[in-house]
Amino acid sequence: MKRVLFYLAKMADASATVRVKKIPDNLYEVCLTNLVNYLQRSKCERNDLRSLPDSILMDVYYKMLQEKRLCILGAELSELDIFERLLRFSGAQLRLLQCFQAVIEHGSKLSVELASGYLARCDTNTKSRNSLIQLGLRLGGFLNEAGWYADAQRVLLRCRDLCQAQPQTTHYKRLTLECCHRLLNTQSAYCCFPAAAETYTLALKLLGLPDDAAAKLPDGPIAIAETCSKALQTDDEEQQRLDPCPEEWCGGGGGGGCGAWGMSALLARLCKEFSALFFVRCDYSAAHAWSMRALSLLTPHTPAKITIEVLRACGKACVVKRRFSEAGLLVRQGVALARAAFGPAHPRYAAALLDYGFYLLNIDSITHSVAVYEEALSTLRRVFGRSSLHVATAQEDLAYALYVLEYSSGRFYKARDHAERAIRIIENLVPPDHLLLASAKRVKALILEEIALDTPAGQDMREPSLLEESESLHKAALELSMMAFGEKNVQTAKHYGNLGRLYQSMQKFQDAETMHLKAIAIKEELLGAEDYEVGLSVGHLASLYNYHMNMHRAAEKLYLRSISISLKLFGERYSGLEYDYRGLVHVFTQLKRHDRAHHYNALLQHWHDLREQSKAEQQPALGDEQVLPLEQLQAKFFADND
Repeated sequence: MKRVLFYLAKMADASATVRVKKIPDNLYEVCLTNLVNYLQRSKCERNDLRSLPDSILMDVYYKMLQEKRLCILGAELSELDIFERLLRFSGAQLRLLQCFQAVIEHGSKLSVELASGYLARCDTNTKSRNSLIQLGLRLGGFLNEAGWYADAQRVLLRCRDLCQAQPQTTHYKRLTLECCHRLLNTQSAYCCFPAAAETYTLALKLLGLPDDAAAKLPDGPIAIAETCSKALQTDDEEQQRLDPCPEEWCGGGGGGGCGAWGMSALLARLCKEFSALFFVRCDYSAAHAWSMRALSLLTPHTPAKITIEVLRACGKACVVKRRFSEAGLLVRQGVALARAAFGPAHPRYAAALLDYGFYLLNIDSITHSVAVYEEALSTLRRVFGRSSLHVATAQEDLAYALYVLEYSSGRFYKARDHAERAIRIIENLVPPDHLLLASAKRVKALILEEIALDTPAGQDMREPSLLEESESLHKAALELSMMAFGEKNVQTAKHYGNLGRLYQSMQKFQDAETMHLKAIAIKEELLGAEDYEVGLSVGHLASLYNYHMNMHRAAEKLYLRSISISLKLFGERYSGLEYDYRGLVHVFTQLKRHDRAHHYNALLQHWHDLREQSKAEQQPALGDEQVLPLEQLQAKFFADND
């Protein structure tokens, strides 16, 4: 056995030239296959694998995945020492993700086992504190990227406690900030908002920043970095020389290069996570402010992973702030860089595609948005299988895009299938009252409502009726949103608006009016009177007054307000204008003002002509994006900064 492993290692380590001439790749693959089959039969000799180099060990484990030897693979990966080796091996990340998820889908509790193993190791004190902290950062970061947020949080919280239990030197303060960076990513994605608020506060305290830091940071990236670097400084220069920050953490070029620009890389990641936290909490102004701070801190030497994450955060924040030209530049740059850095099969590229799909959906390029979401989902399925929160998120996004795309055709069954798949995955992975379920249930409820309205009268729609099921889903989503955010939140307002539309369909018109007025009041207070979300709710209330409550003069004012907002934000081709124009034609017909009805009929026809022109105009194909040099990109946003 040992001789086989020796020759296997020799083959794999041979130079490319030698291997081309003497050792074909298929021979190496045959050896790997035979070794895996042998190990399956002779489980007692698996310890001999420990002598293999990391690259060969990863090849063996990936071959176990390909040969469906998932039981033995799970047993190997559950060994924390082995998993730590693979985490340190930079070439293993994508294949390790695939192996990890396949083992879990096979029935293993690998995520829980690894997290528990780490906590047990911390309790036994058999390793140095520094090695435990570094393992915690790597393991917690991996579990987070794999989508196992609860276990990632367990690991990172213990890692943070280890950091804070050490003398608070510059070294350990920076390691604590590394924990905060990863924790914020995990807690935001998993909707752990109270815990995320504590992490946010701790990070600001360590950086010497006030609570409203987004508004009070000094101008210029160097000034920001120096301000925060001074807050971390202690009298531990000698210890800092002995324990330099790894290059992958500080971004300072390795060798302890943690000066102002090294601090900039760490601060850029933290600002990006601050932005992500405020984004999921629907505080879009703060999300945008923090994302722009992160963008200003990037340098040409910033690792690609960090640059891509910052571009994605900036792009999403610009979308919700309706700065579409800026958003398009940022998200396309993020997609291009992700493809160049990681390749089209990597989940980080898929994540960038999801942001691109979000942008396209918001600029009314629905068909292209669906295509981008489909590609992202396909990539994520190849890595994570069919039972992952990452996959569920992509299916929910695709379901909503398909719902918007097919709104006129009424062909909602594909959208419904994706929404139901997303809900099933999430229900299997999170507690029943988790906020992640709210959004997926909302999407399914919207789809069911439209299917019900398109179902011919008298046709059996099963019991309970589709409208009743939709109401149940909307109420469940509203309750989860109220628990997480309270009433004064954009997400809560959206749920009120959705209930208003549903009650209109159910002919509960007074209840519908109440829900729409609540939605409008909350959105106006939080977003301002001219925001897209306000225009959407105003249009829905206009429809209620127009078609069901005979309040045509009130409906006229609301339609005109909705149209004004849409034209200002999206222009004459915006899809939502169709419903407002049709509504005004009906209003003026009922009011016997036929000249005005004719006017809006003409506008509606003009809108149809513009939409036909839009169909011939294509978004840039994926892969055609041009990457701007970072300095040029930053100059478009910070022309007056140093």
